[in-house]
Amino acid sequence: MLNVRLKTEVKETRSYRSQNIEVRIFNLFVICRRPAAAGYLLFANCFCSFSYCLKSVFLQMAQKKINKKQIQKEVINLELPFEPSKNIKTLIFIAIAIISFALSFYYLNFALAQNGGFGFPLDDPWIHLTFAKNLVDYHSFSYFKNEMATAGSSSPIYTILLAAGFIISNNEMVISYVFGIAFLILSGFAFYRLSSYEFGKENFYALIFTGIFILDKWMNFISVSGMETTMFIFIIIGAAYFYRQRKVVPFAVFLGLIMWGRPDGLTFIGALALDYLLARYFAKTDKSITLFNKNELIKIGIISGAILILYFIMNLVLSGSIMPNTYTAKIMYYSAKSKEFFLKVEVWQYFTAGPYGIIMVGFIFSVLKMFYDLFRKKYNRNILYIAFAFALVFVYWYQMPYAHRFGRYMMPIIPFFILVSAIGFRDIAKLLGGYFKNRNFTVGLYLIVSAIILLYTFQQYNENKTEYATECKYISDRQVAAAMWIKNNTKEGDIIATHDVGAIGFYCGRKIVDVAGLVTPELITKINDDNYSEFLSDYLKKANVTYIVFLNEWNRIVNQNPLFTTINTLPPEVMEIYKFIPDKTKILNKKINSGINTINYDLLPARKYNESLQVLSQCISMDSHVSLLYLLNARIYSFAKDWNNFEKNMKKALEIFPEYKEALLQYGNYCKSVNKIEDAKLYLSRYLKVVPDDKKTEELYKSLDTVKTK
Repeated sequence: MLNVRLKTEVKETRSYRSQNIEVRIFNLFVICRRPAAAGYLLFANCFCSFSYCLKSVFLQMAQKKINKKQIQKEVINLELPFEPSKNIKTLIFIAIAIISFALSFYYLNFALAQNGGFGFPLDDPWIHLTFAKNLVDYHSFSYFKNEMATAGSSSPIYTILLAAGFIISNNEMVISYVFGIAFLILSGFAFYRLSSYEFGKENFYALIFTGIFILDKWMNFISVSGMETTMFIFIIIGAAYFYRQRKVVPFAVFLGLIMWGRPDGLTFIGALALDYLLARYFAKTDKSITLFNKNELIKIGIISGAILILYFIMNLVLSGSIMPNTYTAKIMYYSAKSKEFFLKVEVWQYFTAGPYGIIMVGFIFSVLKMFYDLFRKKYNRNILYIAFAFALVFVYWYQMPYAHRFGRYMMPIIPFFILVSAIGFRDIAKLLGGYFKNRNFTVGLYLIVSAIILLYTFQQYNENKTEYATECKYISDRQVAAAMWIKNNTKEGDIIATHDVGAIGFYCGRKIVDVAGLVTPELITKINDDNYSEFLSDYLKKANVTYIVFLNEWNRIVNQNPLFTTINTLPPEVMEIYKFIPDKTKILNKKINSGINTINYDLLPARKYNESLQVLSQCISMDSHVSLLYLLNARIYSFAKDWNNFEKNMKKALEIFPEYKEALLQYGNYCKSVNKIEDAKLYLSRYLKVVPDDKKTEELYKSLDTVKTK
């Protein structure tokens, strides 16, 4: 419009020039007739000429400004001539499905070849599976037959889907893998739809970053981990897409399902609310922003509200709280962790490792641009995604500074992290395009950055398969092995106490007491008490518990030999099973156990022996009747070649616990090495009474007679 107006002004100016010649002839005639009028005419002509010149200058400046804008617009146009037809889109979706399936299945096949069997890299999947199987077999949302009904699943909708799977198959691995991979494929579809909407006609870029998303190492890792994560990611991406499209019914359904997927989905609901409130505010001046009308908002409220109310009612009936047990228990258990470590390592280092380091550049630029747009009172469509990312991090930082193994709690951020970064790199390219005034340079730069991220992501995906296989074996050799030992070595009426209730609860077929509170909610409020070990011992006695299964690093039994242990074969974390003997089995105070963990994992590897002895001294002052503390003291003195203190602490450990097999074996070997043959025979014979099937030590013991005769 402004260009047309300028052309009109120029035409009128040219007309003014021709008219000016006629005026001058007329003025000459007037001067000849009336010389007194010459002064007035001269002033009038000068004024008109000045006005004409000024007008011409402004017209030329305006024309140059429009020409400059047209040139810039042509330079920074990043649109590629690719708008897929319906058939092409169908082929794209087929490709997403095939590639996603192949990438996930490759992890499974690699782990199978490495480990000789399938597994999960986490213990938690079996929690969902146990609830699902009992739901089918006993029609109860229970953790043991129909006797432990509780809201112990963090994702009840995922549990219900698994229950449907058990109707078709009894293979828990296949059921979990099928749902995990299926939801990864659906997440790929949803991500492509959402990114296509955000990029508009720049669909080529949506394709590139969809490829980056489905290649992501953590997306593929978690898809075959038996967890609800890919399902939850699909729900929130779907909610974002239908929200963007302003499609009322599907958006309302997805909105209502968010909390059913995970309780921390409340942060996404909050981000949606914030984005919509800002959109309403900016829509007053920006008519391009579409909003839900009043009737649509009412419909969304009714549909999503009904779904959410059912979720709250279910939890309330099962556990007396509107939130699941897992939510409260994990907050109580992990609330004491370091907030600084969480932000520095579990968030920042997580989202800057590997290709994420490059992706973070685009993400940060988008964040800065979002604040710049808000400052200029302009709506930015990244508000929803960025608000969700920051809200989720903040909630965990504030309530439970722990991202769990493999950053599992942070994984829902990944798709939006990638999408916001993609938009950020596009905006950077536009700025560079405006500076260099070269469209080919701009498009080429964007494609090069995208290609680097894509190749780096594939490399990380390929390397991560080893970690997946290793972690599956890690869980199988501990939690699954312990579950099978219980199944084969205990009676049906036995009750098992453990903090890892997943594989043990699913495979052992025994009633479980969850000392972490996930499925035993009455323990939740006591978890962080300093005297929790004493309270727990009394609780286990009242609950008629017969066996305890602990990882030493979590809870440690002392002054008692385990019936099952992985200490000699599978360090660092040690899984052990003990017979629970009321009023005798000693659960170590958590402060002392924390000190032992510090020594084992921090101080001893760094050869900080004096610091280790100081920590042990503090622990002994809290409880002097712990044989393990003296064994650790003896071990440290042996490193320092202080054999007098070594012997002194070994004898103290055996005084407290005469059947301490590790102390008996170590001290017996020491006595042999210093030629105290009678002492060696004494301690090794005592050891063989505790561990009669140790053939190697039995041979050593027999050889002592030969040493003596010499």
